[in-house]
Amino acid sequence: MSFLAKALEVSEKTFEETEHTIEEWNIHRHGAKLLLKLGIAVYAEQRLNGTHAPVERVLGALDGHASEHGEVDLDHLRAAHQVLGDEFIQEHEIGVTADAEAKADANA
Repeated sequence: MSFLAKALEVSEKTFEETEHTIEEWNIHRHGAKLLLKLGIAVYAEQRLNGTHAPVERVLGALDGHASEHGEVDLDHLRAAHQVLGDEFIQEHEIGVTADAEAKADANA
């Protein structure tokens, strides 16, 4: 195999891996945006006398996202530990990284 053929093969493999990583990141980002929208909808419902319809709509979108890409990964959201609390994390066995734990402790 010539040097140019080998370089081309390595470049193609790297491109495919990068493309896959970007796709996974975009899927994760979409799930995180849906969770943010859910929080906004719940806040509007609870504190601003909004209707429950937006909450249901976002929950439906989250269900669709989860059915297409697997469950929404709460353990990937840095705020999950702070928002949900220790009891919820332990009860649902959500893996919290040491980095997230340290940040949660620092913010407490």
